[in-house]
Amino acid sequence: MSENAFNNPFPGLRPFQKNESNLFFGRENHIKEILRKLETFRFVSIVGNSGSGKSSLVRAGLLPEIEAKTNPSWQVCIMRPGKNPVEELCTALFSQDLFGSNNPSEKSQIQSDNLSILQRSTLGLVQSVRNFIPNGKNLLILVDQFEEIFRYRNLTLTDADQPDYANHFVELLLNAVGQKEVPIYVIMTIRSDFLGDCEQFTGLPEAINDGQFLIPRMNRDELQLSITGPIDLVHGKISPQLVYQLLGEVGKSPDQLPVLQHVLMRTWEVWVNEHNPSKPIDVDTYQKTGGMAKALSNHAEEAFSELETDAKKKLAEGIFKTITLKGSDNRGVRRPTSLNKIALITNSTEAEVIEIVNIFRRSDRGFLMPPENVPLNSESVIDISHESLMRVWERLSNWVEAEADSSEIYQRICESALLYDKNKAGLWRDPDLQTAVDWRIKITPNVF
Repeated sequence: MSENAFNNPFPGLRPFQKNESNLFFGRENHIKEILRKLETFRFVSIVGNSGSGKSSLVRAGLLPEIEAKTNPSWQVCIMRPGKNPVEELCTALFSQDLFGSNNPSEKSQIQSDNLSILQRSTLGLVQSVRNFIPNGKNLLILVDQFEEIFRYRNLTLTDADQPDYANHFVELLLNAVGQKEVPIYVIMTIRSDFLGDCEQFTGLPEAINDGQFLIPRMNRDELQLSITGPIDLVHGKISPQLVYQLLGEVGKSPDQLPVLQHVLMRTWEVWVNEHNPSKPIDVDTYQKTGGMAKALSNHAEEAFSELETDAKKKLAEGIFKTITLKGSDNRGVRRPTSLNKIALITNSTEAEVIEIVNIFRRSDRGFLMPPENVPLNSESVIDISHESLMRVWERLSNWVEAEADSSEIYQRICESALLYDKNKAGLWRDPDLQTAVDWRIKITPNVF
């Protein structure tokens, strides 16, 4: 058997990346339809539930197809909105790989000059890239996980002195695709449960309606290809019985695709460790992982059990509570946070945070991002690799619920204190007072 057979062809929870396009199977017809919409409307919104495979479809399916085109050829800018989407757009555009410079000082000046252009005018995107796009090339801007914009927008709008970065960012995109002089195209991925929130932005619902691609559930043949294709590519073997069982179980999971990829990654590892390459991956190997129902939670618990002390386990809890959020509508939301801020929130050092994060972002786990091969520093943004981790890992689900309850108590305390200052409420008495005292002792809140 080829040595390639021992290279795990499944990414686990994280999305497929561009360099893994050869391992990405089952979406060929969907890619063709998105390309058709992009050529027609110049703005395509790829909409789907959490776990439907939006990021993988774009990164490993669509982008390699686009970048392979030669007439016209394409330049691709990939970004996530983050806290300030205009700054994130500028950084993504004017990095060395796209329109930046190899010279650090020149690169910094280019970014600074173009950030000013982007901030000043709703036509700033067109103005800033006009002279950078070579003749005969198109520019595609991929805004991945657009739903991030709503949480950060709600935070900034609570402060009257903060500019509405989100609204300006949306105007930049819509005005760029609305003109014909400079060939700019936009693709955004968004969770379907945030689609209604897009009405906050003038013109965005219309653009979404024109070029929307609602990701279809993969049919049985496509799912089977997504299982067997990567294994065949690296000369592995899988039994028909296991394929049949996986196809029967995957339809029951709301997080079907990432959980399937994760359980396949784990099953492959068990198969390799059994050192019997002549035997195909079979049902008994699959069941050792915990299967679709338990493999992910079991794997996360395995990582958690490596934390030797109660202090480290407590810090891990604090890290995960910081980077996850239960919305007011009970939706689980990722809350990417810089490493230095996590350290402040958890009353720990950056080195202590890095030690915990590294355990959960190991390449054979991939529960946290950025990937293991990316060095961490104070400004590194830590994020969970997929929302399904919040729902499937029982311990994290309990943490998210506990943090939501804690936040609710904190909000009640703040509201009552403000009302008391205005002589509109009295001092608390039991049982509310005791609840607040118990909360303060247990949580030990800080200014962050």
